[in-house]
Amino acid sequence: MTIDSFTKLYERAVDLQRLMSPFITGHLVVEFLLRKLIQIYDVSLTQHADDLKHARLISLNHNISTITDAQKDALVGINKIRNKFAHRITHEPTLADLKTLFIKCKDAFSDFTDGIEQGLSEIDGAASVDQLEEWEIHELFIQIAYDLHHVYHNRGGDIEEF
Repeated sequence: MTIDSFTKLYERAVDLQRLMSPFITGHLVVEFLLRKLIQIYDVSLTQHADDLKHARLISLNHNISTITDAQKDALVGINKIRNKFAHRITHEPTLADLKTLFIKCKDAFSDFTDGIEQGLSEIDGAASVDQLEEWEIHELFIQIAYDLHHVYHNRGGDIEEF
């Protein structure tokens, strides 16, 4: 799809079948939690963390051992797809891209409610990205958020309040 008119841009913005919206929202949730992990690790790093781009935020969390190697790889994969959305509004990840990402996330995160596994099943059964629904992406990020929140809580953060 090319966007050669305001109407096409508008249609892109309001299209409910797009994966971009839940992906961007999930990315923002992950970024918020990564900042909270740094804050709970050392409150004096809060301002520094707030100034970091997402890739550096992932690296810092990895360096302070709040995320594992596998989690770092999965989050870098998420960030790469998010960057493609940011730089080309018409970007659509392929089923292969999504399957690779979901597998990385399945290997890196707990999948507490089987959302990643269910998403993989939907991806495997789809003939095109257009057949996927928003919930598959939401579930992916919910599983990641559960794990990052668990680390936050285990490091002394309140279970509910930030």
